[in-house]
Amino acid sequence: MVEEFDFLWEYLDYWAEVDRDYTAIKFGDRMISYGELKDSVDALASAFLSLGVEKGDRIATILPMSPEYVYTFLACTKIGAICVPMDVRYRIAELRRFLGHAEPKVVVSINTFQDNNVKATLEEIKNEIGNPEMFFLNSERSFYELLKEKPLENPVEQSPDDDILIIFTGGTTGVPKATLLSHRNVISMAAGELRSILGYLEREERLNSLIHLPPSHVGGTTELLAVGIINGSKMILIDHWRPDAVIKELSDERIPFFGAVPTMFALVFSFAAQNKIPLPPVEMLVTAGEKLNPEMLRRMMGWCSKIGIGYGSTETSGFATFSRPEDDPDKFTEGYVGVPFEGVEVRIVNDSGEELKDGEIGEILVKGPMVSKGYFNQPEETEKGFKDGYWISGDLGYMKGGELYIVGRKKEVIRVGSYTVLPSEVEEVAMKNPKVAIAAAFGAPHEIYGEVVWLAVVPKPGAEIDAEKILAACKEELADFKVPRKVLVRDSIPLTRLGKADRIKLKEIILQEIS
Repeated sequence: MVEEFDFLWEYLDYWAEVDRDYTAIKFGDRMISYGELKDSVDALASAFLSLGVEKGDRIATILPMSPEYVYTFLACTKIGAICVPMDVRYRIAELRRFLGHAEPKVVVSINTFQDNNVKATLEEIKNEIGNPEMFFLNSERSFYELLKEKPLENPVEQSPDDDILIIFTGGTTGVPKATLLSHRNVISMAAGELRSILGYLEREERLNSLIHLPPSHVGGTTELLAVGIINGSKMILIDHWRPDAVIKELSDERIPFFGAVPTMFALVFSFAAQNKIPLPPVEMLVTAGEKLNPEMLRRMMGWCSKIGIGYGSTETSGFATFSRPEDDPDKFTEGYVGVPFEGVEVRIVNDSGEELKDGEIGEILVKGPMVSKGYFNQPEETEKGFKDGYWISGDLGYMKGGELYIVGRKKEVIRVGSYTVLPSEVEEVAMKNPKVAIAAAFGAPHEIYGEVVWLAVVPKPGAEIDAEKILAACKEELADFKVPRKVLVRDSIPLTRLGKADRIKLKEIILQEIS
């Protein structure tokens, strides 16, 4: 593995010097070498400086995972600007809110995405978000004109602790927070993840890598893209996540590893089964985001025997822990998510902040070089979310012999009277039913108990679920206060941007439907 540099752009320059002609990006029919990538990044960096962008200014993108996003992100790292990737599905209220908070000096955007006219929306709210310079991929003020600028000769002087990214935390944690990530944060996380993957694969060489998650999530920009840049990978980009595209690229490009949250794996398995196509050969599967249920582990092991799992968040730039090749995969169903990366400290504390002993469940705190310094222009949220260098996760877990186990989210815990129910406990029982593709439990209001458990399930393609059988299984395996009062069979369940079941949104939808 290549030595660790202080700045992310140094990896690009290094690999362009090692072999200019080595393929950096495959995007559909487009092939871009490391030399071409560096040239485009340097030209764009120079263009941004000509527009008056200064160190610390924000450059927002509304782009899919594409060469144009890679150019923009890496150009920001060369001039000390902060890249703020937005989801291409965001509508006017979200763009007004997020861009109004970020106050970008420049916006780089697609014109449209499916039925979302992004260009028209940006033009409508331009004055409300600070009147930034705006460039679109196809318009009279074209982004591609910026790539004709004379290339940057010398990157702007920076510190490794200068920020290069703002990633807004999504969906299930309440008010979105603008997480600041620095060169040091991103590089330390990505290097740790890469070392773990290479250890599993017993390799040291450059890998082909599938970049299939959105730029607006750490999964896309840091866990996949930054890892690919550090490794000098051939990076195969997918503009938006689709199981058919994932299967095709894994097969065509002989990509050795594939990473996704369990819900995404479920969608890949369902697509392959429904279309009667084989799963492509891979040497390793990587997952995170939630505890693995036994059925999902069985299906993953049926695809590939090497499975890695980790724990982290936007605030840790991605992973902070990762499993080891010698770990027994059966531990993953117990909530095991690996051991801390080198230089990372994990503490488990009670509500009073007192550190707990091995095996005792409490809130997970993480400290290390990949941990964010806080949130952009949100001092109150920063004070709540960080203390003495530790990120306060809001997740429940415990340590056992230096290993981290996760239990659930504090905010997703269901309070049935004086009892606590973790959604995963109920979902694991439902997922044992071979006809269930996805399950999500949540707390529904109750006039006596405060909350009771409701469970939503989605059948696999062509299957029909008997709700009474699932209810009977829950009664057999769970304490009575954990048994769902309702089992709802649905065509779909809302997902977060990274494909995890969005229990909070699901609850809102169902309660609205019955009100």
